[in-house]
Amino acid sequence: MDIRLSWDLFVLVLFIVIVAYSFIIGRDNTLKVILGTYVSAIAADAVGNLFDTYLNGSALFMQILNMASVNNEQEAMILVKVLVFVGFVIMFAVRGAFEVRTSDDRSGVVRIVLLSIYAVMSAGLIISIILVFVSGVSLVGGGNLDTTDNALRSISDKSQIIRLLLNNAYLIFSLPALTFIAHSLYTKE
Repeated sequence: MDIRLSWDLFVLVLFIVIVAYSFIIGRDNTLKVILGTYVSAIAADAVGNLFDTYLNGSALFMQILNMASVNNEQEAMILVKVLVFVGFVIMFAVRGAFEVRTSDDRSGVVRIVLLSIYAVMSAGLIISIILVFVSGVSLVGGGNLDTTDNALRSISDKSQIIRLLLNNAYLIFSLPALTFIAHSLYTKE
C-alpha cells in the first residue's frame, strides 16, 4: 500500500478526527463546540490584530520569532491567531461555562443523522477558520480570500480539499448557525 503524504490527506485526517471526536462527545457537546468555535474565531482574530498592533516589530519579539523560525511579522500574526483559536476552542470544549441541551423528542435515527450533520459542520467550520487565518484574511477587519498569501495559494493549487474549503469558507462559516436555528424551530421546547 503506497500512501503519499499530501495536504489533502492531512486535511482529510484532521476532518475525520474532528468528526470522530464529535461522535464521542455527542450532539449537545458538539453544538457547544460549534458555538465555542464562533466565539473563539472572533476572539482569536481580535487577539491577533491586537498582537499585530502592539507587539509586532519590537526587538525582543523579533528575536523570539527568529528562534521560532518565523520569517516575518505576517507569519507571526497568523501563528498567534491559529494558536489562540485552537487554544480557545479546546478551552470552550473542555471548560466552557455554558451548557447546550437539546430536546430528545425525535427517534434514534433522526438523532444520529443530526449528530452526523453537526459533526461534519463542526469539522468544516474549524478547518475553514484555520485556513482563513492562514490566508491572512481577518474576520473582524475584513479582507478577501482571493488575495491570499502566496504560500497558501501554492498549497491550494495542489489540494482540491483546501481549495474547496477556501472557496466556500463563508458558506461553511454560516451553515452551522443556520442549521442550529432551523433545528431550534422544529423542537417542542
